[in-house]
Parts: sequence; structure tokens; C-alpha cells
Amino acid sequence: MSRRKRPNTNNSSQADELTEAEVWDIVAFARSLTGGYGNATITPQLLNERMKDVSLNPMAATQATLESALLDPKNSEAELQAFSQDFELQSQPYKRLLAYLGSMLSWDLTYTCLNAKPDDYNKTTYKKDLSIVEDFLMRFNYKESFAAVVRQMLRNEAFFCCPRFDSGMYILQELPSQVDYAKITGRWDYGLLMSFSMLWFVQPGVDISMYPPFFRKKYNEVFGGSAANRYYPSISPELRGSSSWVYWADIPTDVGWVFKMNPEIATRVPFFSPLFNDLVLQALMRNLQKNVNMANAKRVIIGAVPMLKETKASVADMLVIKPDLLGKFLALVKSALNDAITMTTAPLEDIQGIEFKENNELYDSFLRTTLATSGVNSNLIFSSQIKPNAIETQLSLNVDEQLMFALYPQFDAFLNYHINRFTRKYKFKFEFQGSQFFTNRSERFERVMTAAKSGIVLPQQISAAMGIDPFVFRRQLEESKAMGFADSLVPLPTGNSGNDDDADGEAKRGRPQKPMNKIGDEGEQTRSKGSNIERGGAV
Repeated sequence: MSRRKRPNTNNSSQADELTEAEVWDIVAFARSLTGGYGNATITPQLLNERMKDVSLNPMAATQATLESALLDPKNSEAELQAFSQDFELQSQPYKRLLAYLGSMLSWDLTYTCLNAKPDDYNKTTYKKDLSIVEDFLMRFNYKESFAAVVRQMLRNEAFFCCPRFDSGMYILQELPSQVDYAKITGRWDYGLLMSFSMLWFVQPGVDISMYPPFFRKKYNEVFGGSAANRYYPSISPELRGSSSWVYWADIPTDVGWVFKMNPEIATRVPFFSPLFNDLVLQALMRNLQKNVNMANAKRVIIGAVPMLKETKASVADMLVIKPDLLGKFLALVKSALNDAITMTTAPLEDIQGIEFKENNELYDSFLRTTLATSGVNSNLIFSSQIKPNAIETQLSLNVDEQLMFALYPQFDAFLNYHINRFTRKYKFKFEFQGSQFFTNRSERFERVMTAAKSGIVLPQQISAAMGIDPFVFRRQLEESKAMGFADSLVPLPTGNSGNDDDADGEAKRGRPQKPMNKIGDEGEQTRSKGSNIERGGAV
């Protein structure tokens, strides 16, 4: 290690800054300690520690540290991400908020061939390319993988990963999201570009063989010195693997990918950062609620000791009862009471009692107000005695859906790029749609079935509305037809051809029941209370 002494200075940042030579000395020491790639010191415990470092590095926030980070977000990315992770551990409303938005998207997929003509769909070349698309989607569990990506985007604003298409099943291998190891360093047609620090692989417990072969090659180049001055930030995204600076390597698009909650801004500030000022007060508000509850549980009994009416010079304290006898009497009474009741006396008259008014909604009101500042209707996450407004709740849900639907184009671009790398002649465009809420799915299904009645049959839209992968949907239809399933069906009676009576044989009366998303507040109240039953209606 270098033993060069740096001059003393009053500037602490300059005093703590390492020179380039010192950095390389540290790297050389670490490489010697870990045996090159770190394989010599890998243990299950170290491996587990590095795995936890990839996705969880929380840090508790105080009012001062939070305000400082929010005032300088461009230089406080690491702190804000750590605060976000800590709030998720400490605040159940924040945890529910992330889970609510992170699990909202349904990832219903449709595809369109961009360069096929009507005569091409029955050709062998098209069917081969389509089978490549099907094989990719069958190997890649995109619904589960992309849902996990969105949850990480909500926590840390950005998600860095390596698409692994070199095994039986396709996965997204998560890379460390800390700014010390992953940085956004460019844009291209399909999104953002990244650079990664090779220092991640110097740490004990990191096995570089568990990552794509690109990293081992780049590791040797960077620490071997052959790539120290070959930095070309303007190079083609597909050729970024030949560009590096010191221990930072530019990652080509076929090796690494970046998803970001707000791709318009390169700074990585968690989406709910404006909410942190309220979340940091949650512990304080919880203690205040605790004090209020303790005060409500406490009762004080105060008695006034009467005084002698006639003044006598021979009496010292002018009390009707002697103090020692009064103390013994109070001790006897107190022994019969619990700790929640305090017994006391005072030699005064007209003593006013102190009443502790109940305020059990202090903490609950704070949580709901805090959650409301996020823009999400609290009735969608928590149950309460507050009567929800059906129309407002539905509109709030639609706003949340639009917020999350804005993320779909990033994932569309991911499939567009990677799948079309495998196809030969035909290129496809992929689009996600829909949310997990039954109102959204029923509306999409109703719309596509209404179009089908007019002769506009869109099988992929039907499968998407039903939440089924388009290729799985087609295979199920083929199996159903091949096995003659339709021939075994019995036509159901309808209002025109059969009896439309209820289970008791009585004719049904009234108009058909509307779905929940089609009724207003009054209809919802009538249905929930069953007010129409006494008039012959149904629940």
C-alpha cells in the first residue's frame, strides 16, 4: 500500500479523497486477498451477504438528513434510496402503497408482425419466426419477472439487470442498484444505457462466474490495464462492451438493461420521495398517540380535606383530620385500587377535576392524511368506518391505473429488442395492457366481445382480456377443437328458447342486475343493505 502522506487541509472532502494511485493500490490488495476473482474466500455466509447487498441497503432517516438529501437530490441518490428501503421496513402504509401499485399491472400481452403481408401468414418462414417468438415467451415468465422489476422501480427508482437467455428458462439477473456500482450513462432508441463498476467483483463473496461471461472478460481487461484508456461514450449501444474507464465498464445492450420509473430524468430519486417528509414523522405521531391513550387510561381522584371553621391559636394546621391519620387512610384506599387510578388529597376547597378527552383518531388521521398526499385513495388500501364514494373510488383507481400504464412502453421495448434479435425475417411489435382489477378486465372483455358481434374478431384481444398468454390461448383452442369438446356441450336455455324461471319455478322479474362498476352510491347502498329484497328483488 502507498505510504505517501497527504498534506493537512481544512477541507475534509479533499482530505478524504483518494488519489488514482491509492485506488489501484487498494484494488491490488483486494485482488490478492480474494485470490483474483474472489473464489478463494467465498463461503455461504459471504455469498448470502452479497445477495442481500444487491437489493437491500436501508438507512434510517432523520428530519435533518432527509431535508439535506431532498435539497441536493443529484448528489444524494444513495441516501434517498436507502431511506426508501428503510421506510418500507418501518411503515406499513408505505409498504402497502408499494405493494398496491407494484401488483396492479396484469401484463396481458398482444403482438403484431410489422413486415408481414396477408399472403405471408401461411408461409413456412413466418411460422418459423412465430415459433421463435412463442418459444421465447414460453421460456420467459414475463409476468412474474416484470412485476418484480416494477416493485424495485418503486423502491429505488431504477432497476439494473442482465437478461439471461443462455439457459433453459430465461430470467432477469438483478445487478446492484447502488450508485457505487451502477450508473446511467446514456440513452438510445429503446431506453437508457448503463455502466457498471468492476469493483463489485473484487468483494469477498462475489463469484464472477455467476454473471454473464462479458463481466469476466471485462474484469481481466480493466484490471489488466489493457482497457484503461479506451473510453468511447458515443459508441454504438451494441458495441459498448469495448468502452471502459478505469474500473467502470460500459455495458452493451444485449448484456445489461435499465428500467426506470421516470426515464425522462437521469437522476435516480425514488418516486415517493415527496412523501418521506411525512413518513419520517410517523414514529413521533405513534408516540403521541401512545401518550394520549395512556392519559385516557389514567384516572385521578382528588379529595379536599375540610378546614376547621373556628380559628384557634393552639391548633397548628387547622385541618379536621391529622396528616398522619389521613396518610394511613389514603394508603388503605390506594391498596384497593389498581395502578390506573391515583388517589390524592389537598387541603383546599373547590378543586376542579382535570378531564382527559379521548382522541383515539390522532394516529389514524395522520396515516390517512399521509397516504392521501401520495395521490392514492386510502380506501383502496385500508378499510375504515368512513363510507367510500363509489364514483370517487373508481375515478381514483383509474388515475392509479394510468400512472402505472405509463410504464408499459419500457417493457414493450424490452421484448421488441430482444425477441427480434432471434427472429430471422419477420419483426414483431409487442404491447402490454390491462390491470388486475376486475373492472378493467371486464370492460376490456365487454369491448372486444361487442366488436366480435359485429364481425371484428380479435383473438389476441380476447386472450388479453381473459388474462391468458396469446400462445397458450391458441393451444387451448386447438386442443378443444381436436378433442371435440364443443360437440359435448349442451345448449343452455335462453329467454327466447327456454324457461327463464328462478330456482323456485317463479318467473324472474325486473331488469338484469348491473355489475358493481356500473352502479352509483345509492345503488351500492341498496345492494349492500338488501333494501330491495322486501320489494321482491334479489341481492
